[in-house]
Amino acid sequence: MNRTMSGNDDQERSQVVELVTRAEASVEALETAAPNGSWAMTAFSRYRVCELLGVTPYEPYAGELAEDPAGLLDQAAGLVEQFDVSFEGLSWRLALADALRSAAKDVRMVADAREV
Repeated sequence: MNRTMSGNDDQERSQVVELVTRAEASVEALETAAPNGSWAMTAFSRYRVCELLGVTPYEPYAGELAEDPAGLLDQAAGLVEQFDVSFEGLSWRLALADALRSAAKDVRMVADAREV
């Protein structure tokens, strides 16, 4: 977990955690409904996001699921890119934004393949 963000960024980080948690729960629901295992192709990029953000994957989620989890991940990446971090935290911020965009791309790839 990043410890180089200023205290003012707690709200922004909480927003990103909520978006990622909602996207994770949404993909998990899609994964459960798809018996062919195609959503497993998104596991690495999604796990990378969780590791960088300090979010535990596969936690129960009581909120509303999203129709477009990739959109949530892109939205989270946009927020991360605006984080005010110290010089030491810059690589973490860049890695997290990249991981979020990669996860969004993977989710879209599987969703698009399922629609064919």
